Amino acid sequence: MFIKPVKKLKSDVRGASAVEYGLLMGLMTILLITALTTVGTKTSDHFNEVENGFDA
Repeated sequence: MFIKPVKKLKSDVRGASAVEYGLLMGLMTILLITALTTVGTKTSDHFNEVENGFDA
């Protein structure tokens, strides 16, 4: 009586796909933010070097 619904829930994998996609999206978001932050910092450093070159 109680075992059949539990076995049915155990074999249902539709929710697992949504969780996996959510985890992948979270990882991609973290990687994108890290990459953009790094590129932004390096670009800012280059602009500062150019600005300091005009002061000389």
